[in-house]
Amino acid sequence: MSENLGRTHLYDWHKSHGDVIPFAGWEMPVRYTDIREEHMAVRKSVGIFDTTHMFRFLISGPQAPDLLQTVTTNSISKLGMNEGHYSTCLNEKAGIHDDLMIYRIGEQKYIWITNASNGPKIKAHLAAHAKQFKVSVEDKSRDIVMIAVQGPQALTLLSKMAGEDLRKLARFSCNPIRFAGRDCYLCRTGYTGEEGGEILLLDTPFSEAGKKKAISFWEEILRQGKDLDVKPCGLGARDSTRLEAGFVLYGHELNEEITPLEARISYAVKFKVEPHYIGYDALLKQKQEGVTRTRIGLLMIDKGVPREQYPIMLGNQQIGAVTSGGMSPVLDCGIALALVKADAVKEGDTVEVDIKGRLRKARVTGWPFYNPDEYGENRTH
Repeated sequence: MSENLGRTHLYDWHKSHGDVIPFAGWEMPVRYTDIREEHMAVRKSVGIFDTTHMFRFLISGPQAPDLLQTVTTNSISKLGMNEGHYSTCLNEKAGIHDDLMIYRIGEQKYIWITNASNGPKIKAHLAAHAKQFKVSVEDKSRDIVMIAVQGPQALTLLSKMAGEDLRKLARFSCNPIRFAGRDCYLCRTGYTGEEGGEILLLDTPFSEAGKKKAISFWEEILRQGKDLDVKPCGLGARDSTRLEAGFVLYGHELNEEITPLEARISYAVKFKVEPHYIGYDALLKQKQEGVTRTRIGLLMIDKGVPREQYPIMLGNQQIGAVTSGGMSPVLDCGIALALVKADAVKEGDTVEVDIKGRLRKARVTGWPFYNPDEYGENRTH
């Protein structure tokens, strides 16, 4: 492993219990046992993920809302106390710098959580634009450990650790909670499609003491969740669960050339906001004129595993390409997200995926790929 790769507070634990690989500039666990097993733990019981490699910025000051509305696309003014939302940060052409979460934790205080691969870029972007406002931007990434607890039993486990019923907390809320005697914030969010939350473990500097505190806390979650069949999960299950839920991933469905409207994450975008954010005019124009390409879901009919950049064929014409693909552990077949020409196909249509020179049939579908009555946060039983 390169010495230039970052390590989270939990690295020593990951190294001794799982398979560690390079990822987005970090040494991270891809799995501990079996990716499929970890995936199904999230779908059927509860799994935990180390997400400390993501970047966390504390943005505060009298003009914090103005800065945030200038550089993000969702409506900052609509965020109540201890509420959060999903948003994007755009360039002037409405291409995506990153997708992110913002939580309001004080009158003029916010937490911005951004992807590991884009952390340095976003840090520089915020610093450049913060100069225009009375605002403080602090990088707290190395002082706050972040652990995702996901699955149908996640809130049972979190409630047990907190000593109170946390099911009362609304989705997308962010509240100060003490877990196992430790000061934390619980964000009622995640990126697996399941119920759960993301714990921000406060006061964990990247020091020997901070690492010990983080590992002790991680092991406490596993101990208290043992009767719920909790499992530590790596990047493999993190990617397969988000794909099965139909969620976008930066560098795949999102990049500097793809807009939120093309990626079909319009819920992260608002047009009745002031001040207008960077990329507003370009995005509004696209909304008025319509997109020329769009994201779709694909469910394999023939055997085969669709992978990134595999061509999508309709008749003899290529209409797009796979952006993310793999096997669905729930469905036991190949699934994919793809970017294709707008209006080329609709849900229910059959296309072909060029898998290493062999054309394999797939059905255009929506997401999540699983039955939402059986899996996911809105399941009925």
